[in-house]
Amino acid sequence: MTDPTEPREVASAVGSEELEATIYSKDYWDLVLEQLGKRPLFKLGMAVLALLYASAIYAPFLANDRPLVIEAVDLKGYRGAISSLSAVTTGMAGLMKMGDEEYTERLRVAGTLGREGVPADRAAALVLEERAGEQRLEVIRRALPGGERERLAAYEDSVEAALSAFRRGEETAAVEAATQAKTLARALRRELVAWDPRSPEKDGVRLVGHRRWPLLEALSAKEVFFMVLWLFVLAWPVWNPLLNRRVLGGERERIRRWRRRKVLGVGGASVACALLWTATPFYGEAGSFDTAPFKGALAAGDMWLVPAGETIGEEMADTLVWPPVAYGTAETHSDAETNFRPPTWSRHARIDAEGRYESGPRKRAADSVDPTGYEVPAVPVEVRPGEPSVNHSLRRIAGTDELGRDFFTRILWGGRVSLMVGILSAVLLTLLGVVVGSIAGYFGGWVDIAIMRLIEIIQSLPAFFLILMAMAFTDPKVVPPIVAIVVVIALIRWTGTARLVRGEFLRLREQEFVLASQALGFSDARTIFRHVLPNALSPVLVSAAFAVAAGILTESAISFLGFGTRPPDASWGALVNESKNPEFWWIQVFPGVLIFITVTCYNLVGEAIRDALDPKMKL
Repeated sequence: MTDPTEPREVASAVGSEELEATIYSKDYWDLVLEQLGKRPLFKLGMAVLALLYASAIYAPFLANDRPLVIEAVDLKGYRGAISSLSAVTTGMAGLMKMGDEEYTERLRVAGTLGREGVPADRAAALVLEERAGEQRLEVIRRALPGGERERLAAYEDSVEAALSAFRRGEETAAVEAATQAKTLARALRRELVAWDPRSPEKDGVRLVGHRRWPLLEALSAKEVFFMVLWLFVLAWPVWNPLLNRRVLGGERERIRRWRRRKVLGVGGASVACALLWTATPFYGEAGSFDTAPFKGALAAGDMWLVPAGETIGEEMADTLVWPPVAYGTAETHSDAETNFRPPTWSRHARIDAEGRYESGPRKRAADSVDPTGYEVPAVPVEVRPGEPSVNHSLRRIAGTDELGRDFFTRILWGGRVSLMVGILSAVLLTLLGVVVGSIAGYFGGWVDIAIMRLIEIIQSLPAFFLILMAMAFTDPKVVPPIVAIVVVIALIRWTGTARLVRGEFLRLREQEFVLASQALGFSDARTIFRHVLPNALSPVLVSAAFAVAAGILTESAISFLGFGTRPPDASWGALVNESKNPEFWWIQVFPGVLIFITVTCYNLVGEAIRDALDPKMKL
């Protein structure tokens, strides 16, 4: 006998399933993300890669010889500007005196006629002299106290009168005004001598300190773009759930529709910030502070720390902020830290006041008696402003190289090259492989045969030796080594992606949605890239993840063999090549470990994506 409640229970079950499907129905990418979220190794790999890319992108704020903010008087810059002002004015007067033919003849005699960067006529040369004078006046005006700036007015009026008369064609009046300006410039050089705190007994004008942001001034718009973009990426676990819950109300369909908007929003915000950066006072700011290294200028007394708006005094103020590691990538030392100082947290890195090692093989080598009786003189370590003490454990976290450059700083900045080459080469070879593979798989026939024979020819060649040969014949003066590495890797390693895409297209091209697209009269390009390709992306994503790891390994090998980046630029592979002596173990260990960790993490991510995209794993 049939239970009368059975139809009701079945209907209830069916209704609950329909209701659940209405409220929440997972699409393909929901299932993929769910599978990835269940894999701890995927999360670990992504977290490590995020930190590695963050350390490379934000390297200027982590290790730099430029202070983040400094309030000081640039004595050297002021002296250079006030002393060269008369020379610039003399050049302006000389250009106004000579004719156009005489100017051209002088260029011809000097052999600079037509050379790039050399003004072709007298008017263009005068514009350059005018800009040079304005730059010097800006430096002088910024350093002078308010009352002394009025002395510049007469000089500025004379220069303006000379330039106005020259533009009107009144060359005689222009020369007279320029001669008067030259006399005033010489008078300013005598009267506006800067007071030097190292010689307080001598009279002079007490200059005023001002605030600068040297680290920010050195940032390019491209760096700002990646910094903002990666900030969004790192904060994704915070802002994405908040946006889904507060703005989208937790509705699954709205969240899906907003996926593309989120990506476009993050990219658009990053581009907008980069464009806005070009309009800030920091962008492209080149001042007198850039004429000499900051630490060297502060140590020599050429730059004196003074609070902004106050006049210089005999004592330096504490008005600057350094990054956590206050070393530059190309900053060298000519003391005991040259020739590979070990990491300062190791016991064999201690150096005494004379500049000699206190223990370890370096001490034994120094104590050995030379047959000629000659004793190599020691050079004490110079502790520059912003640096820890000589034997502080954090002074040289990863030691130094042969020239005394901080190895930790070079590792951070070298990661920019290695990681960028991996990403760009993977993107380029993936795009190339997708296009070629799509054409071969969609059209088939003789097109497929021709492309597959080309792929087989390229794959039959030893890829790494082909890359080395291409790099050996690439002129670094014409093509930057980084660009050459990316292009060469992509042009040789795209064949694997092309074969994967071709196979997917051969499988999909007879499907009903493809036939429907063709029947509706859509173009081949639209059918390929809008209808077929999105359904063939699964193996492409896996291949791209492994391609990044392969690109990093290839770049490291190329740089290790000396065909990669050129000094003073660095990459992890080039850093490993700086010494093959096992005594200097940190040279091979630190970059090598980072290469191993990065490649391993990419392989973990690639394997996780491959498994998550496998339909069998979703059962």
